[in-house]
Amino acid sequence: MLSTFTKILAAASTIAVLMIPLVAPSTAYANSTTVPRKCINGVCGSVKYFGGKVRISLSSKLSRTTHFNFKTNPGDQIEVGNGYSFDREPGDSGTYSAQACDRGGFGARSTCTKWATFDWNSGAQEQEEEQ
Repeated sequence: MLSTFTKILAAASTIAVLMIPLVAPSTAYANSTTVPRKCINGVCGSVKYFGGKVRISLSSKLSRTTHFNFKTNPGDQIEVGNGYSFDREPGDSGTYSAQACDRGGFGARSTCTKWATFDWNSGAQEQEEEQ
């Protein structure tokens, strides 16, 4: 009788140990994340994260946009076409800012919207907000 009880107890202990990884809380982040399109000051931005890359898509409500002034915060200002991407680990988040611009003629300056600042994330939970 003791031998049977010992076998059952050993089997139950083994099953319990094997199940621990199944019930442990997960710290994993999403493999892909989307931050919905949002428009501020005539500049629209959306973000998709997958494959270790944050991919930012930019568009404009202006009738003519030749380029965007763009910067991650903190970061240097650069000129981009309609998007930008960079490598990032899962769970990171931050902001980026953009201006929609129309390049001036020869010798003239570009005309740009006010800066618009947006959120990006790489798997962190995102709250949608209206502006």
